Amino acid sequence: MVVYNEIVAVASGAGLIGVALFLSSLLRGKRIDSEGWAAFFGVSGLLLFVLGVHTTVTWPFGGEGFEYANIAFGQPAAAFGALLLFAAIYLWRNRELFTRETEGLREVALEAAKPASIFVGALGLGMAVLAITFVRFQLGAAPPEEPISGRFGHLPILEALFLGGLWGIVAVGALLFAFAILTGRPQLLRWVVWAWVIGGIVFLLFGAMNFYTHIGMYHNIEYGTNHKW
Repeated sequence: MVVYNEIVAVASGAGLIGVALFLSSLLRGKRIDSEGWAAFFGVSGLLLFVLGVHTTVTWPFGGEGFEYANIAFGQPAAAFGALLLFAAIYLWRNRELFTRETEGLREVALEAAKPASIFVGALGLGMAVLAITFVRFQLGAAPPEEPISGRFGHLPILEALFLGGLWGIVAVGALLFAFAILTGRPQLLRWVVWAWVIGGIVFLLFGAMNFYTHIGMYHNIEYGTNHKW
């Protein structure tokens, strides 16, 4: 089975943290290097969009009831990647604006985010439903061959709660972002920053850990070893 949810999780975590830090700088009126942020959003967005679309249309996660991962991982990654690419294009095309102005820049940027916020809210709704789905069907349990996570595979509710909570906190941030932007309540965006920083850090650490656990899983399967840690 081909898997690359490790880099998808790492890029998602980095992307969420980046968006949160960018938003925090914007709300505080700090000067923003739009070219640097455009490059960051472009790189992370391209990775997520390409791998997310590939997962969505080819379903590389297959067999033994694991097909749900193509939906839960691939489709949100593709959508988030597309949003990051939009942010990269906007920041690059408007780099002179960000260079010249600091006063009133927040209002201009938040106004420009209104159309995209509709899709952010829609994606947040989808993530919320996925969070419920993880818990309802107790999805995500690691196979016994996988180090660390596999030790708790006999308790599927644990990983289901972890994944549901992770998807859920990102969903709360997305729904709150859409509400704050569309109703003109920028003071609510500080809670969006916190939700996406927390979710981003967890995604980043989870993806990094999976580089170890997934390689260990394949090693255990291929060589008949029994590494648990």
